[in-house]
Amino acid sequence: MRSAEDVFPNRIVGVIRSGDSSAAFRACLAAIEGGVGSLEVTTGVPEWPDLVRGLRASTGRPVGAGTVLTVEHVLQAARAGAAFVVTPVVIPEVARAAREQDILCVMGALTPTEIYQALQVAKADVVKLFPIAAVGGPAYLKYLAGPMPDIPIWVSGGVEIDQVTDYLKLGVTAIGLTTALFPPDAVARGEFDVIKRLAREAASALAGVA
Repeated sequence: MRSAEDVFPNRIVGVIRSGDSSAAFRACLAAIEGGVGSLEVTTGVPEWPDLVRGLRASTGRPVGAGTVLTVEHVLQAARAGAAFVVTPVVIPEVARAAREQDILCVMGALTPTEIYQALQVAKADVVKLFPIAAVGGPAYLKYLAGPMPDIPIWVSGGVEIDQVTDYLKLGVTAIGLTTALFPPDAVARGEFDVIKRLAREAASALAGVA
């Protein structure tokens, strides 16, 4: 299994949600051109396994599947060559299937109890704090760091571009950017230059982090 450092090389992940797979593909290409290191294609995107496969071939970057809810989703992701799978909640059977398929598992959780269950019971590789914006954003991570230090954390759910530096400085494993990187209107209208610019803004935050 590839490490989190390999799968999230610059810790910035573009998370695409769209009802148009063609537009989603082009939006993801723009995000990579702008400096995003990895991509997550959610299972709500039509023909999402084909999109995972195509983005891997076109970009050479790690691509994963998101909103993974079932073992079948994991198997589909594995066949498409996904480097990781992401769940919105704690689903032990998904983590188990991911291990069997040698795929990194990022498991959704929010409370300290759920974080413990994701790591110690389900044996996920990384915990996705979702929706992070609803519980205070970076401040919530600071509170968690006392009793639960050194947790491999992905933050997602309301993360804005101007918060990327703050999260990076807090040592997160990955930052999932959804509508902040892929504004629905920009994707629908084919304004891929907007997405590329937003990706550049997010990637520029790396320069300010030791």
